[in-house]
Amino acid sequence: MSDRKDASLHVQLSPQAIVKVRQLTCSRPGHVLRLSVTRGGCAGYEYQLEITLPKKEDILLQVEDVRIAVDPASSTLLSGTTLDYKDSLTQGGFRVINPQAKSTCGCGSSFQP
Repeated sequence: MSDRKDASLHVQLSPQAIVKVRQLTCSRPGHVLRLSVTRGGCAGYEYQLEITLPKKEDILLQVEDVRIAVDPASSTLLSGTTLDYKDSLTQGGFRVINPQAKSTCGCGSSFQP
């Protein structure tokens, strides 16, 4: 499978997110972190994150030694996004920091562009 790239798509991962994605994918050859956006949530759009094999149409990005797949239909809503990870008993997990989000819901899992 050849990597499909988009020079206008910029997604960053914090050092903590890189470590976590590396941990989640190291025992799964070929798997990547896949980012997408779907309609839903209380603010209009929801982020979807999954560890999976990339789809043929996905845009593939490399951040250090971690590969990320982005759904092409979601790429305009995700460009400029930073993915962070916090290892904590409360409010732990991945957090999407999207400069295109004009408003978010209270829990931060959905947004409105």
